Amino acid sequence: MKKKLNFIIVFSITLLFLTNTNVCYSQNNQIQTVKTSSKFISVYFIGKYNKSVETEETTTGTASIHYYFFVTKDKVKLETTTFHEPIVCNGEYIANEKGNMLELIYSGKEKNCFSKKPNFIIKREKNKYFIKGLGGEGSNNVWLEVKKE
Repeated sequence: MKKKLNFIIVFSITLLFLTNTNVCYSQNNQIQTVKTSSKFISVYFIGKYNKSVETEETTTGTASIHYYFFVTKDKVKLETTTFHEPIVCNGEYIANEKGNMLELIYSGKEKNCFSKKPNFIIKREKNKYFIKGLGGEGSNNVWLEVKKE
């Protein structure tokens, strides 16, 4: 009986660990694990967000990235469309809610998208929403207002 109980405890802990972590790869291809949020995302953040950001002037026009975030009660998905910019880091993100902020960490398979810090942060202030991390060097550290649908 004691042996069976020990097996159940070890199995439960292993299962809990596997369901609360995602495997990601760092830039030097070393496997890293990132703890996922086991809580549901607050109703305040559930919805669709989109924002277009101009990145730089080119000879054929201004390069840009249009971000589409889809936030549900248990996951976040990002899709982008671009003009003269590569499409990277699309897919699912781990969401960690901290007060009035929702930190998003990439959980897909693109190795160059892994980061120990959040890739994006959505912030709610007085029924307005802002996202940090959009665009290139000129805008990715700036809070940009977005409309929530």
